[in-house]
Amino acid sequence: MTDQLKVALIRGIITAVLAGALAFLTGLQQGQSLKVAAIAGGVQLVYNLIARVGIEGTLDSQAAPPVKPPVTP
Repeated sequence: MTDQLKVALIRGIITAVLAGALAFLTGLQQGQSLKVAAIAGGVQLVYNLIARVGIEGTLDSQAAPPVKPPVTP
């Protein structure tokens, strides 16, 4: 796992949890049932994980130049 993918994973998890909670709480505030609000939060969570880790992390790790280990004399 590359460093870019690790960073994308951490950012993706944080963003997914926050966006999922926001969607869940918004659904509850609008008077939706607990089940409907949970589905909305879960969909938002999965979408953010796919977008951040799957797409952004993969593209960033492929675009980054390969890291060469230091050569010791």
